Amino acid sequence: MEPGPPTIPLAEAEALARAAGLERAWRQHRADVLEALASIARLRRHLPRGEDEAIEPCPAQVARP
Repeated sequence: MEPGPPTIPLAEAEALARAAGLERAWRQHRADVLEALASIARLRRHLPRGEDEAIEPCPAQVARP
């Protein structure tokens, strides 16, 4: 069983929503935006990472030397 949704601080979630241009969605559908951010965080845990932790998740064929 997968652990519960990752907890994203509200201020960070709002900043992410604003950066993505979702100001209106944040105001009108905050619960849905929070659910989407939690879903993304769960999926991100399963993406391969390259040698450098600063690099964003990348497809498996790119992560291998």
